[in-house]
Order: sequence, then C-alpha cells, then structure tokens
Amino acid sequence: MLNNIEFKVLLVYPNPRKMSLVPGSLALFSALLKNEGVKVDIFDASLYKQKDFEDPDEYLEKNLTVKPFLKNYSKKVKFESENPVEAFRQKVQNFEPDLLAVTCVESTFAYAISLLKSIQNKKILTILGGVFATFSPEYALSYNEIDIVCIGDGERALVELVNKLRNGHDYSNISNLFIKKNGDIIKNKIGHLTSLDDLPIGDFEIFNDKRFYRAMAGKIYKMVPVETHRGCPNNCAFCNSPLQNKMYKKETGQQYFRAKSIHNVYREIKYFVDKFQAEYIFFWADNFFAYPVKVIEEFCEMYSEYKLPFFCQSYPVNINEKKLQLLSKVGLKRLSVGIEHGNETFRKKVINRNYKNETVIKKLAIVSNYDIELSVNNIIGFPDETPDLVMDTIELNRAVNPHTASCSVFSPFRGTYLRELCIKKGYLKDKNALSESNDVKSILEMPQFKKDQIEGKRRTFEFYIRFPKKRWKEIAIAENLSPGGDKVWKKLSKEYSETYI
Repeated sequence: MLNNIEFKVLLVYPNPRKMSLVPGSLALFSALLKNEGVKVDIFDASLYKQKDFEDPDEYLEKNLTVKPFLKNYSKKVKFESENPVEAFRQKVQNFEPDLLAVTCVESTFAYAISLLKSIQNKKILTILGGVFATFSPEYALSYNEIDIVCIGDGERALVELVNKLRNGHDYSNISNLFIKKNGDIIKNKIGHLTSLDDLPIGDFEIFNDKRFYRAMAGKIYKMVPVETHRGCPNNCAFCNSPLQNKMYKKETGQQYFRAKSIHNVYREIKYFVDKFQAEYIFFWADNFFAYPVKVIEEFCEMYSEYKLPFFCQSYPVNINEKKLQLLSKVGLKRLSVGIEHGNETFRKKVINRNYKNETVIKKLAIVSNYDIELSVNNIIGFPDETPDLVMDTIELNRAVNPHTASCSVFSPFRGTYLRELCIKKGYLKDKNALSESNDVKSILEMPQFKKDQIEGKRRTFEFYIRFPKKRWKEIAIAENLSPGGDKVWKKLSKEYSETYI
C-alpha cells in the first residue's frame, strides 16, 4: 500500500572494485521499497578504486587463475577516478537519505565503517545486513556507526522498518532486527521465511550499466545473475550455510534452503533479456545441480527459448550424465565445482565433506564429454593442514584435469564451525579478527603450516597441476618467498602463460 509521506533510503554496497556481479539482494530491496512509494538510490563502491584493496581481477590475472582479459575489460568499462569516500559523502549530501541500508560481508565490513565514519556528523539512522551481520550482530552494533542489524533474510524486515519510521511508529519489535536503544540491544526473534516466488523481480535498473560487464574465458560479456536457490543443503565446515540452516530450523521450524519455481526463473530471464540485452547468465545458487532431473527437464524446456550461454555451480556428487546432457543443449558453457581438498580423511574429518576421490574423478570426467568448461575450486591453509596434505589436493586436480583451477586461502569466517576450531586451537589469536577475502594471505598462526608456506603453495598451485612431475623440484624453489624463489616463480609464470593459458 502506497504511503504519501516522502521517505528516502540510500542503499550502500562497500564492495571492492569489479568484485562480484551486481548484488541481487539490493535490487530486491529497491523493488520492494519502490513498491511502497519510497525513494531509493544506491552508492555502489564497485565502481571506484580503493587504495587499501587489491583489485580482485588484477589479482586473479596476476596469479594465473584466469585467462588475461583486463586490457579488453578496460576498453569496455571505464571506472570512476574520484576518491570513493568523497563520492559517498557527496551522494549522501545530494540525496539526503532518511535511512542508510548497508550490506556487506566480513571482508568488507571495515570498508563499510570507513565510509560511514565520513558522514557521522549527519547522524543518519543506519541498518546493516548480510551474512556478517547475521553471525556477528553484537560486534557490528559495538560500532557507533551502526544502529540496527538485520539477522537472516531482510526483505520483510526492511519494508516494515521503513513504513514504521516514516509514520513515526515504534520499530523496536520488528522480527529479525537487533536494535540499539538507550545503551541496550533489543533482540527480536527470527521471523518466518518468505517464499522466493512471492518476491518481485529485482530493480536492477538502479545499477550503473557498467556493472553488468564481466569477463568469462578471456572475453567480456554483459552478464546478469538469476537467483534459482537460496542457501545450501550441504554442511561444509568452512561455510556459514549450516549454521544458517540450524538457526532458521530452531527459530521458525523452516528449512532455509529453498528453490524458486521455474516459472519465476523464466520471468527474471525475460526481464534481463528485454531490459538489459543480457549476453551471459549466472544462475545464482550454491548448488544448481541440486535440482532433481525432472526440474532440470522443466528448466531446459523453458530456457530453450533463449539458449544464452550460462554458468552455474555444483557440488561434485550431484553431477550426472543426464543433467549435463540436458543443460549442455541449452547453453551451459561453464561449470564451477568445489573440490576444496584432495585428502579423503582430512576432507571428511575437518571439512565435513564425505565422498571418495574416485567419485570426484568419475563425476567430473563426464563433463569432458560436452562442450563445457570445467572450473574447480580449491582451498589451502585449513586448520591442522600441512604442506604434504596440499599435495593430495594437487594430485586430485591433476587427475581431474580441469580447464581452470582456483586456489584460495582459507578464511575463518564468522558463523562457521572452522572458525571456532581455529579459536579453540589457538590458531586465531584475536577472537575479534576480521577475516579477509579468500584471495589474500592467511590470518592463522599454525606451527605446522606457516603463513609463508601457505602463500608459497598458493602461488605455485597451478604449476604443480600443469607442469610434469619432473619439474616439481624446480617448482618447490618457487615456493620460497625470497629473491631466488621470486626469480624462479617469474620464469615459470612466463612459461605457464605461454603454454597453458
């Protein structure tokens, strides 16, 4: 129901430049608020260069994880040269919002606070949402810049908050919100989940058109995200999804992991094609292959109208011939699969992934039967891991032989079982430490696997996978973070780029 009282909300996305696709959550918030007659604008930091953040795409290209594309990208997309903090201040001054709605992850929380500090004299009510806020609400509220934190899904809570604010009503009892009041924190219970099919199509027109261009296999496409699932049914110890599932089950009796109907997926695809002339689609789900075959068949029948190239993610054991056969016919061009670790015992005991390497090899071998690029994800630097265990991950990658393989450094994110293990074992000295992106160095202090050793394995990971084993002694030298090691690393990098990329 529309309300004639003017109210302005500024959405704030403190995101490193070019990192990730446009956030569907903010597009949803914009659509929901505009349906209520609220004026909405956005500050998207992705368009600016931040001096304290290494550009994630530059990092990936430099570390040989992706095909070179930055020259083509810079020709297509020109980014803002203005200081992001000054640009944010100017946006706030011009728009004069009644509420700031900030979403961030753990690695961007400090950046969010730095932006908010720049306008603290304006004393604008500020709500923080996202997975970091969900699992560290009291820590977030310990900052003067944050007034309210949203736990879990925020669509219903944000709309209710805005309507109560603009009507001058008490907002202290809204589900999902933790609210600072008179030195205390009001902790409201989690409300029932909203069906994904009851949500509107997001207002993606709020984003600058430059944000839709992304690289894929060295080429630049106008790429859009289409949410098909929310949450994940798996229980990986490095991820916060298990605790999210547990939280909602306990508070509401509902299962957090849920899927959108194919009909509504179609509506979003049509919107992106008609409004944005989309060229490539990312189906936004932790495990797209969690769809049963019957639903995959329904999806393919629907998507055959478009057949735009797309990529998605899958858990290894969910892959099968039938699903790949169906999806390859309608445009699946890239499949990202999380291997994460190659030692079966360690993977089961520490990471809570219980499957055999033989299963992974057989499942991923099916992908080679189709014109689909296989990308596998790996993590090193887990608590209790050793350099020798990393070599098991390398051996599994060699057996799988993917088109591309990423190697991330483990980050002990809040809301994960492994963060608690790191604290218990003394690997994380500061319990309040903020984990950075998986693209940076380890923050753990482990006697059996030191930070420099982790970085050495990370920077040579691709070499170990691609070069013949007779070169491994040479590659081992490149692990050393020393002038001699750097010299060998540069030599191998040049050879790798010329031979394998």
